[in-house]
Amino acid sequence: MSAAVQRVLIVGGGLSGTSAALALQREGIDVELVEREPVWTAMGTGITLMGPAMRALKELGVLEQCLAEGAGCSEMVLFDVHGNQLHKLQIHGLLGPDWPAVGGMMRPTLHRILREAAVAKGVSARTGTTVSTLEQRPDGVEVELSDGSRETYDLVLGADGLRSQIRTTVWGDEAPGPTPLGQVVWRALLDRPASVTGEFQFYGPGLKTGFTPIGPDKMYQFLVQPFDTDLPTAEERPGAMRTLLAPFGGAVAEVRDNVRDPDKVDVRKLYWLIMPRPWYRGRVLLIGDAAHATTPQLAMGGAIALEDGIVLAELLAAERDLETALERFMDRRFERCEMVVRNSVQLSEWEKDAAAHQEDAGRLQEESFMALAAPI
Repeated sequence: MSAAVQRVLIVGGGLSGTSAALALQREGIDVELVEREPVWTAMGTGITLMGPAMRALKELGVLEQCLAEGAGCSEMVLFDVHGNQLHKLQIHGLLGPDWPAVGGMMRPTLHRILREAAVAKGVSARTGTTVSTLEQRPDGVEVELSDGSRETYDLVLGADGLRSQIRTTVWGDEAPGPTPLGQVVWRALLDRPASVTGEFQFYGPGLKTGFTPIGPDKMYQFLVQPFDTDLPTAEERPGAMRTLLAPFGGAVAEVRDNVRDPDKVDVRKLYWLIMPRPWYRGRVLLIGDAAHATTPQLAMGGAIALEDGIVLAELLAAERDLETALERFMDRRFERCEMVVRNSVQLSEWEKDAAAHQEDAGRLQEESFMALAAPI
């Protein structure tokens, strides 16, 4: 594989695919993106942007717009189940004193900003389209799309998420599948009281909840719960979440009754996955959740998805040999992403008895954040 990469197909228009499209196009690499859904957008409520995500968004040239349409803070406050303050921490950011350490915003808003930036750079996208077949050759990958067209690309990126079609097509039974965590995460979009000045976290018996500001007067509340049965219906979710929040006092109790709108409450089962090294086979590479799906305990899933595209674009622009670039990509990405996944899974285990493991969890979080502060 000695030819330089000039043309890339990205399969999947989520966070990793859209940000990779932007990063690659900025380096002068021609990108086409296909998204199976009829609309190129993102689902969900809020997303927390820790320091590495803030750094990645700045590198992509969209951080200022993200903060203008979201919120930033540099404070984390920890509480017990009754709402008594345990610790108040100043979070040290990665971008210097002129920037907040942590950001928060609506996930669809973040996706829109990245999508618009990618399109402005010249990324071509087709919606309602998937890969029907792909055939690898020494000098390219011939792809047949579901719309009947056939194209040849220098590289195909599988950015199609936890249940990646590309992973299954190329690796078959050799690839691991998603592993259930035995937990769900609830998220509710709420009005933000003036008292919520930063990242707030509350530790209860077997439960952890918290607030992330996503605008001057908005926030999202998360709740992590052990769970192994069927999820409630949309109409049942607000009442079920209020019931789970009943043991908590303080600011949680103040806003609990505002969890009412089924359209503003989301609940999802948690899974994790880490592909063994390497994440590429021939001229097909997996990125984002297709290679390293993590859980929200470190709030780093978005960060490592954003980083994948930035690192790949840098290496493809610098290297004339594709195989060398992909191997260097693995050198820079595998251990970092594996650490996020493994440490998040460990934190999830401790959350099943959150009050008993506050110190362990705090230590592991601090170690993880320090490691992730290193350059990518």
